[in-house]
Amino acid sequence: MAKKRKANHKAGISPRKKKRARKKHPFIKAFFLTILFVIIFGSLAAVGGAAWYGREIIRNADPIDPTKIYDTLELSTQIYDDRGRLLDEIYYNENRRIVTYEQLPDNLKNAFVAVEDKTFWEHSGFNFRRIFGAILDAVHGGRISGTSTITQQLARNIFLPEEKEIRSIERKVTEMYYAYEIEQVLSKEEILTAYLNTIYLGYSCYGVDTASRVYFSKEVEDLSLEQCAALAALPQAPGEYALLVNEEGERTTELSKDLYVNDISEDRRNMVLDLMAEQGMITAEEAKAAKMPATEFIEPGKETEASRSSFKDYLIETVQKDLMEAYNLTAEQAESWVYTKGLRIYSTLDTKTQSLITNEFKDDSNFPGAAGDENVEAAMVISEVETGHVKAMVGGRKNKGQMLFNRATSPRQPGSSIKPVSVYAPALQKSLEYAANNQKFKFVDKKIDKQGAKGYGDYLTAGSNVTDEPLKINGKTWPLNASRSFTGKKTFRRALELSINTCAVKILTQIGIDYSMEMVQKFGITTAVSDTSEPYNDVNLAALALGAMTEGVTPLEMSLAYATFPNGGVRYSPVCYTKVENSDGEVILDGKPEEVRVLDEGVAWIMTDILRTVVSDGLGSNAKISGVSVGGKTGTTNDNYDIWFNGFTPKYSAALWVGTDENVSMFEGSSAAASLWSTIMSQVDGVRDGSYRQMPENVIKKNGEYYTKGTEPKGKDKKLAN
Repeated sequence: MAKKRKANHKAGISPRKKKRARKKHPFIKAFFLTILFVIIFGSLAAVGGAAWYGREIIRNADPIDPTKIYDTLELSTQIYDDRGRLLDEIYYNENRRIVTYEQLPDNLKNAFVAVEDKTFWEHSGFNFRRIFGAILDAVHGGRISGTSTITQQLARNIFLPEEKEIRSIERKVTEMYYAYEIEQVLSKEEILTAYLNTIYLGYSCYGVDTASRVYFSKEVEDLSLEQCAALAALPQAPGEYALLVNEEGERTTELSKDLYVNDISEDRRNMVLDLMAEQGMITAEEAKAAKMPATEFIEPGKETEASRSSFKDYLIETVQKDLMEAYNLTAEQAESWVYTKGLRIYSTLDTKTQSLITNEFKDDSNFPGAAGDENVEAAMVISEVETGHVKAMVGGRKNKGQMLFNRATSPRQPGSSIKPVSVYAPALQKSLEYAANNQKFKFVDKKIDKQGAKGYGDYLTAGSNVTDEPLKINGKTWPLNASRSFTGKKTFRRALELSINTCAVKILTQIGIDYSMEMVQKFGITTAVSDTSEPYNDVNLAALALGAMTEGVTPLEMSLAYATFPNGGVRYSPVCYTKVENSDGEVILDGKPEEVRVLDEGVAWIMTDILRTVVSDGLGSNAKISGVSVGGKTGTTNDNYDIWFNGFTPKYSAALWVGTDENVSMFEGSSAAASLWSTIMSQVDGVRDGSYRQMPENVIKKNGEYYTKGTEPKGKDKKLAN
């Protein structure tokens, strides 16, 4: 209970102390109202039945609690970027954010009072003069209308939402009764605040704060006089008076670039200013100066690329999933929390980087052509090496809308980009484990090549010799290299630099498929199919050595997997938010990543060094960035269906996939992906910042190559293979 009281106070609602004797005697309230209804009905119907009718309406009215006004409302959820700037708001039907009385400018409060209820500060919920005036109109054939005070409007909007469009005696009596109840509990300041937080102002804007940001791109406290008057002019006909229309001249609920100012309410806006001057709220000169065309002060909030991005969709899905887990909610309940409870989600998104990727994706010159003029698609994820924070995620090219197909979280065949994760890093890690147990690596002649179990040394290391030669597997010469040739003896490092398929297969046969699969899963590749009872699975050489996987991998998971190398062998789970707060500012979700130790620090350092030479001296040269050493690996599948570059700098890790949705051949290979990766990453703020980790104590250099201690070659220095 204490928490709820605190929450209500924050929203501007606090129960008033019981000051009136009638608060203790509810029948006095009914008697007072009955007298009022007799007066009304006496002008309209038989006086004899009016008192009884009024009391029956009050008796049958649902009880209300004015201290819980905001509990009945849908509140918009705000999403912020990594710098705490508002990125977007999401909601089901009502876009609304609650502000306090102190945040409301005086001109805004005065404008609404001047036009809607000039005796607001004096009356007890009703304006008797307006009621009697309306009665006289009704006697002459009109309807009882125009009698509502601000308090009555609040009562109608909050407690009679389904009946508020019905003009009837029952609704009017109930509304007045509820207004009376509200006035007994809440202060005038609280009533006005609640009214301004809940009033509908067109264009899916509920409350003045939302309207301020949608119509004027401002926080409510920064509104000018003319903007305050413009909002106060809207409640009479919010649909017709909505300050924005689309190009067809229709009032719309969708923000877009094709918006036009709707100034049909100009006369009423000027009337608001005149009323404010007449009532001494502003001077005549101020009123005159504020009378200007709406085009001079309307500046609608623009929908940004980031606000309709794959990242936002992924963020919302992640928050909902985490809410379900943390609070034992159903999927429907979690979705309701996100869209109606006024949460504040502080995301990890760098909006500048997000827009950078989006803009480069729009440029057709960055992409290869494809057979049949098929549309070439792409996806990219950039994450922060030392935190796991997802800084940008783009799941397609030139897409508009929300909840579209997100290629950044959808698996595709990785080709050779899987090799560092499934072959080379596991080989070094397994060798370290053997050495730690004072065992040599158990090489086995698999009878598939001439090298057999010889020539590797005592361990699989960056300096091990791996012969690029034809392999006979299941009676066939397999695999082939991209060059369709074999080049003889290579070092482990050089084999990775040149992405030689035969070498990857040979190393995998030595470390074992099961060990490789275990390491792939440690790297966070959840799409790897390890269940051998499945008719198609990844427990085979083609999947783990060459990337011909059953499902494939996602750019998101590859970005985090590659970050493991410069992060000292620790992989973080992806983090898309730092915290989520409820509407009271209490943290309900904390975006701390899960940590998994994948590699020994020395192994990770050596792999980082090898992947840097893949870019400096190998097939990844197109990914170079001036001013920073880049590490990474290309990937290409058969017929150039998929091309990848996954790489890192000291600060960022990024995975880029390019391909077609229909598996159509493209006219260029992974060098095109590496070039685009460089084009994008070279423009990212901070990409040249930071430095790679210092060489760990368990790494030594011998014969010009790096080894974890215990795995280095014994004997004299000797020249390594090319």
